[in-house]
Amino acid sequence: MKKVILILLLVPVFVVAQKPVKPNLNKALALMQEGKLGEAKDMIDAATTYEKTMGDGKTWYYRGLIYASLDTTSNKTYKALSANALEIAIESFKKADQLSKGDTEYFINDPNDIASAANNTKPVQIERLSNYYLDQGIKLVQLDEPDYLGSIAKIEKSKLVFENAMTSYSNDTLAYYVLALAAQSAEKYDTAINAVNQYIKKGGKTKEAYLILYQIYIGPKSNKEKALELVREAKKALPNEQQFPLMEIELLIDLQKVAEAKTGLEQAVTKDPGNKVLHFYLGYINTAQNSLSDAKTNFEQALKIDPKYFEAQLYLARIVGEDAKKIKRQINVLGITPADKKKKLELDAVYVEKLKNALPYWVQAEKLNPSDREPLDELYAIYSDLGNDAEVKRIEKRYKELGIE
Repeated sequence: MKKVILILLLVPVFVVAQKPVKPNLNKALALMQEGKLGEAKDMIDAATTYEKTMGDGKTWYYRGLIYASLDTTSNKTYKALSANALEIAIESFKKADQLSKGDTEYFINDPNDIASAANNTKPVQIERLSNYYLDQGIKLVQLDEPDYLGSIAKIEKSKLVFENAMTSYSNDTLAYYVLALAAQSAEKYDTAINAVNQYIKKGGKTKEAYLILYQIYIGPKSNKEKALELVREAKKALPNEQQFPLMEIELLIDLQKVAEAKTGLEQAVTKDPGNKVLHFYLGYINTAQNSLSDAKTNFEQALKIDPKYFEAQLYLARIVGEDAKKIKRQINVLGITPADKKKKLELDAVYVEKLKNALPYWVQAEKLNPSDREPLDELYAIYSDLGNDAEVKRIEKRYKELGIE
């Protein structure tokens, strides 16, 4: 008899233990705010199937917050509770929007800040979430030893948030740019190309983004026609950037479309004769075609317009200096026969005159840009051959100041 009573006493206990816990949205939120993410997850998951809460938009809003917390937590135990927490969070936010009555925005109150509601609406929270991943991605590329693949993964999460759970995002261009930079460095070229295209589509206009595409197309993709198309787009988008017209000319020359480049420039110079850059580019093409006399005139014209135009001075010095180098090459191939020795003496005199002729052009180039190495190297060679030891020592000192070995 005692045994039967004991069993009867246990029955009610067994029944009570099997009764499911009633989901409580406020409790789920409180558990999340207390950092008890495992319990919060269990509570909110139950609420999504409980008849009285499954149709409540707040259920899915809180679920989005809780799963976002699972994805961003540093607690490995909590993070392991869901393999796709961020995807679930975004789906939950979308479901919350579908169930929204439209009169008020979802928000939560921070128990530690009684005035926090305005800073904790769903749009603010989702933007904060996207910014979190973006910030992580930026930090990973800024490391002494950058983690480009890790950065890509973080930026992809930021994209997942702002592309799927936000109507607009103020940092979208930055996210695409960082993704392009990391992807290029990680040799994920298709990812980089898509990121730059999205960056441009969203209104991004930094020249560096176009340069990323340019480097990919002339490098690993080996598509100079596409690179030319890109550079021309960059010229339109950034008309004040002088780098892209020169890149266009280089590509036209590489693609054996020199006539196209030259014709366009000649027409442009006629329309705008006071444009130093056009004269410079025309000189660049004439140099490539070995029309050095015309090129010299082009660079001189550019310098008349702007005497401080370093690039024009540099190319002009190269042209003038080439005369001396031609003589030097002739001297270097001579042998030791009496005839060769005689010829060498004759050429030496010519060589000295050519060096003296080139010298002021390189001196001016150094004055315009004292830190550029090419004028220093050329002057060092000229002064050495002319036996000007004082100037040789001066340039050696300058090398040390610039950290040039």
